[in-house]
Amino acid sequence: MAFSISNPSVEDRLSSCEEEFEKINFIIKGMGAMSHPIPYLTRYSIIRACGAIEYGFKTIISDINLESQTKQLKQFVDIKFRNSSMNPSYSNICKGLASFDDAWKDKFKENINKLNDKNKVLDSLDSLNNARNTFAHGGSPSTSFVNVQEYFRDSVKVLEALELALKEN
Repeated sequence: MAFSISNPSVEDRLSSCEEEFEKINFIIKGMGAMSHPIPYLTRYSIIRACGAIEYGFKTIISDINLESQTKQLKQFVDIKFRNSSMNPSYSNICKGLASFDDAWKDKFKENINKLNDKNKVLDSLDSLNNARNTFAHGGSPSTSFVNVQEYFRDSVKVLEALELALKEN
């Protein structure tokens, strides 16, 4: 799957995640969907997908005008934002943007609202976060591997809307 992300480190992370999904899909087909290890591969996929989206949104925001940032500003952004732990939820992305610039947040929301499948995309992002949190807090997410792939691909659309918003401002 080709992504419309121009940030090279984010694009690399997303592509790497997608490549792993292809390998996992091959394993699932070979072993059978009901094979005992499949839930573990699915849980790994949830964490991998959610981590890639989190990395993506924080990196896209943190890297804006990176070349013109002072050493001190880079350090502040890295400590307070880039390296912080934050689920990649729609509300956290909006809060993160607002902490830098309300115009960025408003443009991002506008771009999300323009998506033909806005509700599906936001539901997928929410579902990915919920599955991650369920697993992280000792539960067993009921999400299938196919769902994780779909949630991931939909969530990439959020990153594309984010990057576009920052380029437009």
